[in-house]
Amino acid sequence: MSRTQPANRSLLSRFEILVYFGVYIAYIVTGLYKIYGLRDRIAGESKFQFSEGWSVYPFSQRRRDDSNDELENFGDFIVRFWPYYLLHALVQGLICWKRPGLQSYGFAGVCALALGLNLDWSSGLVVATLIGSYYLVALSSSKKMVWLVSAVWIVCINLMQKNAWWTDRVGYSEYALVIVTMSWSLLRGCSFALTRMRAKAEDLEQYTLIEYLGYAMYFPCLTYGPIISYKRFAARRQQQQDWLGFAGGIVRSAIWWLVMQCTLHYFYIHYMSRDVRMVELMDSVFWQHSAGYFMGQFFFLYYVVTYGLGIAFAQQDGIPAPKRPRCIGRIHFYSDMWKYFDEGLYEFLFQHIYAEMCGRGSSIAAKFGATALTFAFVFVWHGCYTYVLIWSVLNFLCLAAEKLFKALTSLPGYQQWTLRYLGPVGAQRLYAMMATQLFIPAAFSNVYFIGGQEVGDFLMRGAYLSGIGNYMALCFCSYCFFQCSELLLAKSKEKNH
Repeated sequence: MSRTQPANRSLLSRFEILVYFGVYIAYIVTGLYKIYGLRDRIAGESKFQFSEGWSVYPFSQRRRDDSNDELENFGDFIVRFWPYYLLHALVQGLICWKRPGLQSYGFAGVCALALGLNLDWSSGLVVATLIGSYYLVALSSSKKMVWLVSAVWIVCINLMQKNAWWTDRVGYSEYALVIVTMSWSLLRGCSFALTRMRAKAEDLEQYTLIEYLGYAMYFPCLTYGPIISYKRFAARRQQQQDWLGFAGGIVRSAIWWLVMQCTLHYFYIHYMSRDVRMVELMDSVFWQHSAGYFMGQFFFLYYVVTYGLGIAFAQQDGIPAPKRPRCIGRIHFYSDMWKYFDEGLYEFLFQHIYAEMCGRGSSIAAKFGATALTFAFVFVWHGCYTYVLIWSVLNFLCLAAEKLFKALTSLPGYQQWTLRYLGPVGAQRLYAMMATQLFIPAAFSNVYFIGGQEVGDFLMRGAYLSGIGNYMALCFCSYCFFQCSELLLAKSKEKNH
């Protein structure tokens, strides 16, 4: 961001600020109301019947949108594994009270019990083999071997996703659980191995087998995240457990889960992300954009619930966990989406891929090359699907354009010219107008990841190929969103200082 922007932002008039927030709120409320108005048509025209609503009035009169497999699998996982969350908390409470040195044994023991009693032997064997392979490769002190093993496991995960025999054997629920667990375990294995290779000889006692197993088999974050780097895990501290704060974190996740489940009786946004025909039901292209916005918001809520649960346990166990995801409504630069939506994944990608390829003094070409390689890994790790490829490429292009934009606006010549001819407030408005052109494609790129290629293509065409009037309206609303996010960010920084 330009060095002049924080000071300029406060010069906006109160009326102008009210207009920005007024447009933002009006668009969100109206868009949500229009989605609400389509609930009966969506329920009637969907390709399958939604599940029955809760037996409690008024939800008993509605059907619940159960089309989001990730959310449904998480619910099934909690029903099946909640005793092990409780066991983890009790075991760690006892260990911290009596024998703090056994903490990693407790982590690994509870996880081994949970997986051993609930997984088919074939699933347990492949997860155990993946976890064990990274400890062995860590001993080799070869980064090339770490990435070679990672490439092999990524191929295996992709093959398992297409293996009908194994899926039929273990069932869809276990299939999803194992695939996700292996994907996260791959990152944890890489983090341990690569961090160990950079460690000094006198610090190697932090990299024992039991410490690795405690990290790799940390049950609260095993399947639903977030990814916690080994550096964070090793920095955990013995502390008096804050049971009240811990309960507050669990209750927060439970409340957001309850809110999401309630809304899914009336807002069928998850099904809209699966069936482009439902998005077409919106009464204009302009309001179809709001469907993309709420797809992102419901996606965000899912991670608030799942990551929030893992973070609450990690903090209770003295692990400095990543922060909870930041609301996408407060993110206006795509680089911030990567930094603040999934802080743990961002740390992994930055430390172990991007920073290995370039540094602050590296050339622009080197930095773009490192960014491209980072997103190549993101693509293969998420699964080699066309919609993931499109999302990854758009991510790369948006971030590259953002780097160029920030380099331009930080030039002394640009700043002097805008201040001379536009004044401080005019310079701020021009900055926001230009940044909005980066914000629009970056926002729509997320729809590819959330809703797939068909819905992503449809909304992208609607944004850019539906006439100049529609695009100008979209730009104006996006401009207001951008200004609101800038103002909220400035207020947050002032509060922190």
